[in-house]
Formats: sequence, structure tokens, C-alpha cells
Amino acid sequence: MKKILFLLAITLFISKHSFACPYSSMAKIDQKLEYSKNLSKEMITQILKLRNQGEYALSNGKIEESEIIFNKALALFK
Repeated sequence: MKKILFLLAITLFISKHSFACPYSSMAKIDQKLEYSKNLSKEMITQILKLRNQGEYALSNGKIEESEIIFNKALALFK
């Protein structure tokens, strides 16, 4: 019984963190840029700038920083 509970806890922990993957945030930004028709040039430029900053932070191993940057970019779509 303890093994089952332990495995369940590990599974929930891993699944929670898989949803917060910075790569999925980059994909969401790319998808929204592709399908959003009513964005101004300034807004697109700002979103792309944030996306590039987040990608740079991610490539340097700064995962938490990249997620913050990607979330800022995603917030601009609203």
C-alpha cells in the first residue's frame, strides 16, 4: 500500500511539472502568433522580443527565469 501511494505521489509531482514546461510555453506563443490576426506590429515585436529573451534564458539553464518571461509574453495576448 505504501508503494502504491508513493508511486501515485511521484506521478502527480511529475505530471504537475510537465505542464509548466518552458518549451510548451514557447510553442503556445508561436501558435498564438501564427493564428492571431488582430495584433499590432508593436505588440508582435514586443512578444517576439520576450520570446527570444525567454529562449535565451532557457538555453543558458535559467528555467525559472525563462518561464517568467514566457508568461509575460503570453499575457500580452489577452
